[in-house]
Amino acid sequence: MLQSIRDKATGWLAYVIIGLIAIPFALWGLGEYFGGAGPLVAAEVNGQEIPVRIVHQETRAQREQLARMFGGEIPADVFDERAIRNAALEALIQRELLRKAAEDAGFRASERGVIREIRGIPAFLEDGRFSPERYRTVLEAQRISPGDFERDMAQSIVLAQIQQAIEASGDPPMDKATEFARLRNQIRVASWRIFAAADFDRPDVVGDDAVEAFYRENPDRFTTAERLQIAYLRLDPEAIEARIDVTEEDVREHYEVNVQRYAEPELRRVRQILIDHDAADAEARVRELRQRIDAGEDFAELATEYSDDRLSADRGGELGQIARGDLDQILETVIFSLPEGLISQPVQTRLGWHLVEVTDIEPSRAQPFEEVRDEVELDLRDRRAEQRQIQVLDDLLAQSFENPDSLGPASRATGLEIRTTDWFTLESGDGVARFRPVREAAFSTPVRRDGRNSEPVDLPDGSTVVLRVEERQEPRVLPLDEVAGEIVEILQQDAAAQAAREQGEAVLEALANGRTVTELAEQEPQNWVQSVSVNRATGPEEDVDLPRALMNHLFQMPAPRDDAVRKSGLRLADGDYAVVVLEAVKMLEPDEAVVDLFRVIDDLQIAYSGAEMRAYLAWLESEAKIRRYPENLE
Repeated sequence: MLQSIRDKATGWLAYVIIGLIAIPFALWGLGEYFGGAGPLVAAEVNGQEIPVRIVHQETRAQREQLARMFGGEIPADVFDERAIRNAALEALIQRELLRKAAEDAGFRASERGVIREIRGIPAFLEDGRFSPERYRTVLEAQRISPGDFERDMAQSIVLAQIQQAIEASGDPPMDKATEFARLRNQIRVASWRIFAAADFDRPDVVGDDAVEAFYRENPDRFTTAERLQIAYLRLDPEAIEARIDVTEEDVREHYEVNVQRYAEPELRRVRQILIDHDAADAEARVRELRQRIDAGEDFAELATEYSDDRLSADRGGELGQIARGDLDQILETVIFSLPEGLISQPVQTRLGWHLVEVTDIEPSRAQPFEEVRDEVELDLRDRRAEQRQIQVLDDLLAQSFENPDSLGPASRATGLEIRTTDWFTLESGDGVARFRPVREAAFSTPVRRDGRNSEPVDLPDGSTVVLRVEERQEPRVLPLDEVAGEIVEILQQDAAAQAAREQGEAVLEALANGRTVTELAEQEPQNWVQSVSVNRATGPEEDVDLPRALMNHLFQMPAPRDDAVRKSGLRLADGDYAVVVLEAVKMLEPDEAVVDLFRVIDDLQIAYSGAEMRAYLAWLESEAKIRRYPENLE
């Protein structure tokens, strides 16, 4: 199946770099797609500008990452568009602070490290091996030169280095780890009773006067949400792929032109001895080893004893089977020019000085067309579909930007049909409006207020949408007769919750006046849970119901003193009210805590490392000159 270019841009391309450091950031060094005046600035950090365009790119990347975390749709009550955009801006500011700090501290990324990272990116692999052709094709589709991308990767590696250095300084002391283990497994003995709001009723509070008064005092609760209808163009990669036609002649021609792609590569089994550049007299040492081999000493034994490549040294220098493109170009040239059984002269690369021997050669073999015909057709379809998608995406972006007041030019240029949605709100919709990024784009200020085409919106299925508002319905306050029943229900629920609270407070007062849980439970034993041990990590040690909010409250209460108990009340969900009595706190003995130490040390390390990083970023920000321009992001 076709992997859409847009998905690459906001999926792997964004998250390859995000994965290198915990602080997300967008790629640097990308040229402006559209010309015109200088870029609008979202912030300045020590004089370094962060363009609005980069913030929007990062916002899209973070939005998609959050959507994946929540199964494809970001819950409305968790994040809104403004919160994601602000988080993106702050992440970019932090990245710039780290970049400058790394530069000042002299952090550098080696060429070897950059190459290793790029060769490990899945999007650049074909049949599990790095493909230079695919590397160039994918970057070209993103309008990124290999030089720019490699500089971006180098910068991300540098940022990862400084982050790792800062986080490594946050090692927790062992005494803290032991204490943490004891606290995590603390046991609290408690009794509690829950007064359910559903057990109470106050019919006298729902008279007409009460309903009308509540309606007047809470107009916002009965105001309809703003609703929109939008027109949109949707670029669907699967639809593009479905319209790609190839003939048998096309497939055979593609095979003949690219026959080497379908050949099994020549493989050479190689072993090596490597003397690192940092070693004293590296060249002299490797030449001495070459003389010892000529004198009859065993290559494998010398590799095991002297090679600095510890991964292969333990195997007598054995690297396994090597194909072209697997190793440094200089070393690869030597390997693929050596006859079988001949040992090379010393070869210098970025890694050091090498001696290599080819122990076996498996020649390249062209696979017959009949054996790879289906693969060839799939490659051809993917290539044509990818080229077509790039062309359509280019036209969609250009025309929707150059003609911001209409989708017509973009529709004519791309052949995409202009479609419309039913009415929807910011919180819910159907069809394409079921995707929260679409709703947020429609309700964004420039699109809703100014009637402009939106920026491209990337959806979880890999498609891309550009939209504009067609119709808008203003919020309105619903008539009282339409919401009277809802108000009655609200007032009844509030009254029931208040009644539950009053009953709970009466019990707390009785306990404060000397009554005990045992005495109160004798009257209503079915309503009390008595003297249950609750483990902070695992919960109640008996099969009883303990709401999470009540458990959290229990472990926040001060420990009892002098054989006394601690008493507290807490409102729970749905208006229920809980009375909890903390009777005792038990701590693990040190030897017991040590048993659990190894299970908590990783958690504590993460906590300390994170705290160290946050403190370092806060210090960098306090020392920097930062100006934010939030109005430019609206």
